[in-house]
Amino acid sequence: MHVTIERFAWASELGARDLAAINRIHNAAWAEWVPGERPLSDTAFVDMDRFSAPPERMERALARTADGEVVAWGLVFWRDEPGGCTLRMFVDPERRRSDVGTALGAALAELGQSAGRTGVMVEIAPDSAADVAVRSTAGFRSDLTLELNRTAVGKIERDLLERWRDDGVAAEGYSLVAYDAPCPTDDLASEFIQAREVMNEAPRSEGEPESTYTVEELRDVEAAGTAAHQDWWNVGVRHDASGELVGLSELYLPVNRPWMGFQGDTGVRPDHRGHGLGAWMKAVNHLRLADERPDVEWVQTWNASSNEPMLRINRALGFEPVQRFDVWYRPFSPLP
Repeated sequence: MHVTIERFAWASELGARDLAAINRIHNAAWAEWVPGERPLSDTAFVDMDRFSAPPERMERALARTADGEVVAWGLVFWRDEPGGCTLRMFVDPERRRSDVGTALGAALAELGQSAGRTGVMVEIAPDSAADVAVRSTAGFRSDLTLELNRTAVGKIERDLLERWRDDGVAAEGYSLVAYDAPCPTDDLASEFIQAREVMNEAPRSEGEPESTYTVEELRDVEAAGTAAHQDWWNVGVRHDASGELVGLSELYLPVNRPWMGFQGDTGVRPDHRGHGLGAWMKAVNHLRLADERPDVEWVQTWNASSNEPMLRINRALGFEPVQRFDVWYRPFSPLP
């Protein structure tokens, strides 16, 4: 099938018909990955798309047939640091295996390669049509497995959360620091940025670079979160003797998807582990969630299947995998 590939800057800039088409295709994919998944409204889809800011770079494109129908869309994104790019693509179920995905994927990969990226990563649900395609494409190699984990907020035992919180309060030499975005001071923002560097020790794909931020970049991300109509709760732990922030945990709450919360980064510096600090921070956010956001039914997070320490905490909170995605990496050079 011949299609025309058209780039677009933001979903909010699309016409109503095209926006409805790409959101329908997006919802169809998620309904396959997670049976019974609640579809996003066009407004919620636009909000999700808005949450991107430097140092992340993102290019978007859609595939259109000769009669004007949008049959696929996708994006490719990367950070400023040297490394690869990640490609995500959604094809109308009725137009799969018709070379639509091949054309769109090639165009998106070219955008990453022309920007100087070293390779492309794709996240593929096992036994899907995309899984068959990537296995038949020369040069891709399996990297790691990601779990899409969710927990039912109403089933988390409050006694467990209170125990984790009380154990954290009792941990000698540590104190809690918290704020809701935007961060009130640049100094505190800088401390959280430094604490976030621990996330570079978490398992990541071969082509995924280490992440760094400046205060200015964090402010851009905060502005993107505001544009996306989502709240962003941040909790950190300070080591009192040194004054350093040694851990952080975050929770995102989109206004136009009120049934879902998103667990972001959680990490503790290696030299301060073993004191229950990660559980303490998560407990604080989950207790607040139960008290202040009764409409939130689920919390979602992503974990590498090899990240056993974080999975252990999440399993205790009732997180279970609703889908798994294999990450495949293909270097751009040398080409096979």
